[in-house]
Amino acid sequence: MKAFPLLAGAALFGICAHAMPITPLQAITVMERSGAAVEPAEAIGSDAHRINVKIGEYNATVRLGNCDEEDRCSYAMMFATFNLGRTADEAVLTKTNHYNDSFPFGRAFVLKGNDETGDVVGVDYAIDISSDASFDATDLARFEEILAAFVDHWTAEE
Repeated sequence: MKAFPLLAGAALFGICAHAMPITPLQAITVMERSGAAVEPAEAIGSDAHRINVKIGEYNATVRLGNCDEEDRCSYAMMFATFNLGRTADEAVLTKTNHYNDSFPFGRAFVLKGNDETGDVVGVDYAIDISSDASFDATDLARFEEILAAFVDHWTAEE
């Protein structure tokens, strides 16, 4: 009999936890309520939106993708990039891979830049919101932690 309340609670939690894809306006509301400075969403093609945001002290972008005809999007990817000021060398690639091996959340990457600003390093965090997950304030807090860890990793003395 003790198991019944636990099973009933688990079933109810499953119903409450079910999330629906999110619209750009809903995502902006979540971010603004979390204290982020948010710019209007910009459509990218027919199934994605880009929202520039300042989370804490970091400038970032939230990309909503796999959007349907009603602008309900099934994933959110948050990312931030930083100019290296030089061409990425073996040490940059090693440091990027070390971050990916050492931190369970966020994925570091290196992008080819230009002669003026050099190559770019960055970190992203993706959330599948097509079924049981939702995009909420905890995601923004987690991404801010990811950004801080990433910056600490890059500024730490070897």
